[in-house]
Amino acid sequence: MDLINTLRGEGTGVAKNKTTQVEFELGIYQHWLTVGNDKAVPGLQEVHGWIRPVFGNDREMLTLEMNDESTLKFSFSDGDGTITANGGIAAVA
Repeated sequence: MDLINTLRGEGTGVAKNKTTQVEFELGIYQHWLTVGNDKAVPGLQEVHGWIRPVFGNDREMLTLEMNDESTLKFSFSDGDGTITANGGIAAVA
């Protein structure tokens, strides 16, 4: 798994109908699959990182809205702001 991009900035955290101004740092990681004669092809991407301050309820599914209008669904995995992403970053269509 390789780190392919790091996103840092400010955005809006959304929990139900409440919004919170947040800071974030997200690492986008690429898994690689071996196919055929040891050819590496891109596999699943994962998002890891932190969002602060912590907001919302325990285990609640939350949304990060970044300044470029892309979003990430996530939940907090600890009280320090470490997140568990639910899928990848969704770009505005």
